[in-house]
Amino acid sequence: MKEPWRDHRVTDRRILRTRSMIMDAFLTVLQKKEYPEITVIDIAEQANINRSTFYAHYIDKDDLLHNMVKEKLDLLTEATSGRQKEAVEVAPAFHEPDAFFAALFEHLSDHETFYRVMLKRLNPSELHAKMQDIIKESFYIRISKLDLDQKLQVPLDILLDYISCSTQGIIVKWLEDNRIYSPHYMALQLTRLSLLGIYKAMGMKE
Repeated sequence: MKEPWRDHRVTDRRILRTRSMIMDAFLTVLQKKEYPEITVIDIAEQANINRSTFYAHYIDKDDLLHNMVKEKLDLLTEATSGRQKEAVEVAPAFHEPDAFFAALFEHLSDHETFYRVMLKRLNPSELHAKMQDIIKESFYIRISKLDLDQKLQVPLDILLDYISCSTQGIIVKWLEDNRIYSPHYMALQLTRLSLLGIYKAMGMKE
């Protein structure tokens, strides 16, 4: 006699595997066709499934896109927040990447196809904004825990905008250049830029 929990585990694995196939198929099709032109049939054929199987998991391609973005950004939040304590407690060092930047670029590398295709092929404004919000929130929490509000040299909103926008710009360029540098190297360079500041990184002296 089969134990019910074993059946649920098998079913859950099948669901996850099917959804993964659908998402991978969508990314493949998206590299060939513009989003408005893509149909559920295109995705189903690429995934080698029936349309009924697609509709068992998603309402339409918009629902699929929404779920993909939410899933990846949830993973990004989990990855970066999981290193938050380490980032706060360990002082940044010149020869070691900051825990936040390390987690960020490791996540991006693990899900490179998703971010590269989404940021290049779709209108990326919404994804950009959500990624920047995650970066902002991480650094806001970090600043709050350090209790440095009275020591900030520039307004907090400008500081957070600068960190999130500059980091996001580096991410986009890194993906466009097919990750010619490793995640560890990128995290280390952003750590160094953060420690030095732009002028010192340029070699300018006080």
